[in-house]
Amino acid sequence: MSGRIAAVTAVKEDGRLTVYVGAASGGVWKSVNGGTTYKPVFDKQPVQSIGAIAIDPQAPKTIWVGTGESWTRNSVSVGDGIYKSTDGGENWNNMGLRDSERIAKILVDPKDGNIVYACAPGKLWSDSDERGVYKTTDGGKTWNRILKGSNASTGCSMIR
Repeated sequence: MSGRIAAVTAVKEDGRLTVYVGAASGGVWKSVNGGTTYKPVFDKQPVQSIGAIAIDPQAPKTIWVGTGESWTRNSVSVGDGIYKSTDGGENWNNMGLRDSERIAKILVDPKDGNIVYACAPGKLWSDSDERGVYKTTDGGKTWNRILKGSNASTGCSMIR
């Protein structure tokens, strides 16, 4: 059991559907047979709470995962930023935003996989300077906050 499902995404690869599922407190699961069976692909990371998953439309083996459960409630797990895999989930690198505690949504530019947006609602129980919308133009090496709320209690919960 991995708890609540927080994020789902899929891509058609080589004529088959590959599905990635992120659990609120149970990591990332991958299916290469359209959802018939799954295997965990995020178990070696220091956190297991997932808030968002996105696939690069130009490079389907590049997967972005935002950690930290995005559905804030009385029992909620925190994350340590945003991760990237370039080999379909076999290996992961933390790409920053470590103090955000949770990433609620990730968008990858459909024409340029180096441009990625991350929506960070911030800390649940206190004000946070890490709230807002972040953008990278270099594949996650650096992030700039491009939208912030009017105060430290205002974050981002969805972006489209």
